[in-house]
Amino acid sequence: MDPRKLFIDDRLQGICAYCGATADSRDHVPSRILLDEPYPNNLPVAESCTQCNQGFSLSEEYFACLIECVIQGTTIPNIKFRPKVAETLEARPSIRQRIEHSKEVGENNNVIWKPESERVKEVILKLARGHVSYELGIHHIEPPEIIEILPIPVMSEEQIRLFFSLENDVGHLYPEIGSRAFINSLTGKATAYDRWHIIQGDRYQYALGQSCGDWVKIVFSNYLACHVMWQ
Repeated sequence: MDPRKLFIDDRLQGICAYCGATADSRDHVPSRILLDEPYPNNLPVAESCTQCNQGFSLSEEYFACLIECVIQGTTIPNIKFRPKVAETLEARPSIRQRIEHSKEVGENNNVIWKPESERVKEVILKLARGHVSYELGIHHIEPPEIIEILPIPVMSEEQIRLFFSLENDVGHLYPEIGSRAFINSLTGKATAYDRWHIIQGDRYQYALGQSCGDWVKIVFSNYLACHVMWQ
């Protein structure tokens, strides 16, 4: 079996991973705004239509800036900020203003962030769909049964252990035959199937599998833990 060629059903190719329309473009999964330069070689890509490829850009910029602002505790860029995010906040003051407006000061001067939840969900669901399409050759354009988003600092030790150990997620199934995950498993290459795949250091990692449904877990900047599942 040639590891350079996928052997999934031809009817599943040429389809946008995000909306099911005819694909005429390719999209990095994850998008580069979520990573630091120099970017990793051979980033995963998903087939997409031009409208989806371009349509998520503003939400992804907002999402990347939001995470960094929350981690740094401010919307004003400084030397601790990721360079790409600092550049975006300077170039797009409207994004900084929107994030600033989501900040509240609670009791004991604790900062509370109330982000645009639908925009955050949009980005996470987009990434999950892209990973499932790239790794398994499966398209889930329907809404998921589960979408969980939790900041790691507020998770209990047991929640963190279960999330990262994958012990409740890993099954005894093989990936979709002919898919990238199947071929990589067969040839001993790195795969995200039933295990964590680190795209870039502390910036982005993900895992996926098919126990009790098709699921994806993503961790952003060692801060935000996300879980999406289709049953």
